[in-house]
Amino acid sequence: MLMGAMASCGNAPQNNENNEVVAADSAVTVSDETPGVDARPVPFEALDGKWMIKSVKDLAVAEGDTSAYVLINVNENRMNATVGCNSIFGQINRNGRAANSLAFDNTGATKMMCPDKDTLEMALIDAINNTRSFLLLNGELTFSNENAEVVLKATK
Repeated sequence: MLMGAMASCGNAPQNNENNEVVAADSAVTVSDETPGVDARPVPFEALDGKWMIKSVKDLAVAEGDTSAYVLINVNENRMNATVGCNSIFGQINRNGRAANSLAFDNTGATKMMCPDKDTLEMALIDAINNTRSFLLLNGELTFSNENAEVVLKATK
């Protein structure tokens, strides 16, 4: 079942790659758009826009498939995602904790039958329901679960 409240993110302050403490209330993540340049803070707003899904859990999206995406609207705290069949939607929940905390609340989905997309779609729903953090690095956005396991990879 997709609907329901999500657990709050319980992330504590963390150390970055330079072993510097990252403030729990900081609204940044790390990004390195230039190879060979150290990661640097970027605003959470950098997540805004359409991200093409490359993989969900251990399932790869076909190369060139433009039907699988996550659309993040930071200003409206909304997320919409699809793998080409149903629309999955919800509210962004940052909880004001760690800089990279992220979860989705009040999630729902349309209910069309799409047998060719079922496996990938169920994985996407599970990934969205279990996202607790994100990382933006080298142009790739990843969502991770509470065990820091990557559950989704996407690029612009």
